[in-house]
Amino acid sequence: MKRKISVILALLFLFLLFWAQWNWKHLSSFPSIISSFYSKEYCSCYFVVELSEDQCHDFARQWVPISEFKLDKENKSVTVKGLGRSNTAQFQSKEYGCTLLND
Repeated sequence: MKRKISVILALLFLFLLFWAQWNWKHLSSFPSIISSFYSKEYCSCYFVVELSEDQCHDFARQWVPISEFKLDKENKSVTVKGLGRSNTAQFQSKEYGCTLLND
C-alpha cells in the first residue's frame, strides 16, 4: 500500500513538472499581468471616470496584492509594482483612455 502511494505521488510530481515545463511561457508572464492590470484599471478609473482614489483602489484591487503604488497627477500616470514587476499606465485623452507604457 505504501509503495502504491509513493508511485502515485511520484507520477503526480512528474506530471506537474511536465505541465509546468509545457506552460512555462504562460506561467512566466503572470507576474507582469498583476501590475499592468492594476495600473491600467486604476488609471482609467481615476482619470477617465473621475472617481475618488479610494473608489479606484477598490475597483482595481485583485487577489494578489501589489507592493508599490505611485499616482503622478501632473503627468497623469499610474505606476504599480507587484510580484517584482513594474508597469506604468498613462492617460491619453477621454476618447482613448489610458495605455500601458513600454519599459
